[in-house]
Amino acid sequence: MKKMFLLAAAALVAFASCSKSDVEKAAETKAIGFNGYTGRAVTKANASLIDKGTTELLSGSKFVVYAYNTGSAAWAKSVSDVFMNGVTVTYAGGGKTDPTKYTYTPLRYWPNDEANNKLTFFAYYPQGGTGITAPTNGWGAYSFTAQTDPKNMVDFCLSEVAANQVYSSTNSGTDGVVNMKFYHTLTMVKFQVKTDADYATDGTTITLKSISLAGVKTTGTLTPDNTTAAWSAQAGATALDVCTADKALSTSAIFVPTGTEKDDAYLMVPQTLGDDVIATIVYEVKTGSDAAVTNTATVQLNTDATVKAWDMNKNIVYTFVVGLKPIKFTAEVADWAAKQDVSFDVN
Repeated sequence: MKKMFLLAAAALVAFASCSKSDVEKAAETKAIGFNGYTGRAVTKANASLIDKGTTELLSGSKFVVYAYNTGSAAWAKSVSDVFMNGVTVTYAGGGKTDPTKYTYTPLRYWPNDEANNKLTFFAYYPQGGTGITAPTNGWGAYSFTAQTDPKNMVDFCLSEVAANQVYSSTNSGTDGVVNMKFYHTLTMVKFQVKTDADYATDGTTITLKSISLAGVKTTGTLTPDNTTAAWSAQAGATALDVCTADKALSTSAIFVPTGTEKDDAYLMVPQTLGDDVIATIVYEVKTGSDAAVTNTATVQLNTDATVKAWDMNKNIVYTFVVGLKPIKFTAEVADWAAKQDVSFDVN
């Protein structure tokens, strides 16, 4: 989704995990395996963000797995017997559907008494992600704080619940392999800037000096459900420096801060955009040898009718279009005063 503003102013992933049952210790010989993937693609900004156009986790990625043994009962969205508690799984890359590409230690195993040992699996990504505070036993409210520098931002993902799994009947269709589907819980927001005309032909250069945001909430609570999650308690209105480096502008849009779409994603807490969410754009205009003039423009982001909120998994690009108001001239001449006759008698 791309929003434009005119500034008139001058995986498939596999992991293997399971744990020994207190009931069937002697007969447990089948390791629990997994495959998983990111259900929706986004654009890479840092070491955790999944590339647009792929559903595979990044090579070397780590995620955290929980499993619950509900006995003979079906999963009911509550933690009973914790079977795996925060197990870190590493994906080696190069085989997103191959469980051997996913490693953890020690291995856990499927109980043989399937009727009385239904296992339900849940996970979050990435392991060690800055700002993620997981609840005890994995199921419940997650606290999250978004980073303010794109290179440090975290593609916080939760998995859909893989409920009521047993070795001979897993959701991947392969015995013993559990399929984990991750979904993105944040909003990806990007900013680009261009001019509405080629001012260079008149000897004018326009240089972007900075873009900043005010009023953006950076903290919140995320509570999972079986196939999705819900945000609440968003807070921490923060000012963000989106761009502080000089960038020459033209009619070709550039992404900020580094100028490449691949690296300029802001991963933000989903939120309703209040009137205080303001973008401030500062740019310099210089013509020939004349002194440069610095202009400042502000945009209230919720004035766009189509984007009143940042929702989970949305990909929003704001385009700020700088347009100058040329100084123009017309001319007219004041008429002569009414004729005044002067008469002299000369003898």
